[in-house]
This record gives sequence, C-alpha cells and structure tokens, in this order.
Amino acid sequence: MGEQTIEVDQERAASAFGALADPSRIGILLALWQSGPLAFADLHRETAIEDSGRFNYHLDRLVDQFVIKTEDTYRLTPVGAKVADILLDARFGPTPPPIDEPTDADCPDCGERIHARYENGDIRLQCSACDLLVHYGYFPPRGRTTRDADGFLDAYSQRLWRDFSLAHRGVCPHCSGRMRNRIDEDPDWYPDYAAKSICRDCGVSVGSTLGLRLLGDPDVVAFLADHDVHADDNRFWTLEFCLDDSDVRVVSDPVRRYVIPISTDSETLEVIVDETASVVETARWSHR
Repeated sequence: MGEQTIEVDQERAASAFGALADPSRIGILLALWQSGPLAFADLHRETAIEDSGRFNYHLDRLVDQFVIKTEDTYRLTPVGAKVADILLDARFGPTPPPIDEPTDADCPDCGERIHARYENGDIRLQCSACDLLVHYGYFPPRGRTTRDADGFLDAYSQRLWRDFSLAHRGVCPHCSGRMRNRIDEDPDWYPDYAAKSICRDCGVSVGSTLGLRLLGDPDVVAFLADHDVHADDNRFWTLEFCLDDSDVRVVSDPVRRYVIPISTDSETLEVIVDETASVVETARWSHR
C-alpha cells in the first residue's frame, strides 16, 4: 500500500479501460504480443475476426493508447505490452491449485513450524501454531499453474529477494520509479527492525527484515559461499538471518548503525548497515 496520494487522471484512465472492454480487442492485443509487428491483413487473419469493418473498428479503438500504427505495420505500445503481460499471467484464468505445506523454517516467536500457504495469487508464510505472519506477498497465478508446489516455492523465493534487492537499489519493482529506503524500529509487524522502501512516484511501500536486503551484498555472498550456502539454491526463509532479527543490535557511536550477525558453526560475519539499510562495514571472525 502507498504512503502518499498519487494523482491519477481518472477520466483518461476510465476511457482507456473502456477501450479494452471487448473480447475482440483483447484478441488483437494478444495477436500482436504473440506474433510481433503485423501488417493490417496479417493481423486481421491472426485474430480470426471475419468481418473486416468490425475488425477495423476494434483496432481503431486501440490505436495510440495500446497499439502503434506505422506506415506498414501495427505493434504494441509499452502500455499495450503491459496489458498483455497482465493477461498472460493468468490472473483472469482458472483459479490455480492452493498450497499449504510446512517449510524448513521455524517461527521466530514460538519455534514451531512455519507453513507456506498460497491461494488466489496471495502467498503467506505463517506459523502453524501461533499464527504469526512472517511474510505476505503476491505471485501471478501463471507461476503456480506451470509448476508443482516445490517448483513454485523455489520460484517465489528467488523472485522475491530479487525484487527487494531492486527496491533497495532505488528501483521500484512495481512501476520502476524511484525508491527511498529507511529502517523502521518497532514496526507494526513482527521484526524489531524492518527495512522499508517507499516509491517516490507510485507511492507503494515494501518492507522486509534487514537480513533479506543483504542477499546481494558481495561480502555476504562470499561468506555464504565459503560455507556452501547459495541464495539461488535456498529459499530465503530457510536462512535464519533473513527471518529472525532477534540478534540484531543497535550501536550509536558516533552515528546510529545496525549490526546483523550471520553465523555458522565455525564463523560469524557481522554486517553493519546505516539508517537506509545500506552496508557500511563488515567484520568476520572464527569461533574459538
């Protein structure tokens, strides 16, 4: 949800959505998506709209906003391509099978098993005992209908931490606008410290544990690799520092910093971040 009011030209938006309100126009967009730029006759044939006058009428309703007409061909505008993306992610198709499976992660509060639950596009990581909601997100139904449950959870984990890494680097994963980052202490969900990214352009905000923002840091990647742990091969919720922040501590000498320890049986890497959750220093030592 956004934290600011974003101005939208509602009349223009309503007109644009109205232009899509016909199956024939949806068919034209999908034909251009699947076959690329097409001449008028080829596009007419691809859509299987028999009446040429009816086809021309529907095509004209899409030109400029969703379709670009060049001298010889028609092709999708960026907005038209985005509409095709939404159509093809299957959110308007049959409801995909739900998932309710135990994970390999323990609840940060009570220590019981966390379950991964997916239904109608929404995914929740939630404790099976105390109902603590560890994570909530969205994944397009297409990503579920084309995978079994294990493959889906692998794909979701990889997609999510990359989205957070993108946001952390200042690019909104929703609109590609400009993100700003900060750390919230005692946020309104379970961590004591949350990294929060807010888009200056669309107003969306995304939050995570501090640890989840570290999966792309070179020192963290190297440390994990030295212990045969790779983010691509592990769902983020199985990495304790990405889920449980009880070991995070605050230091304020000379400025406020947050220390995130990442430990194995033999070594610890301490990652120090500033108030924007950016890494400023790391320290690594062996256990004795």
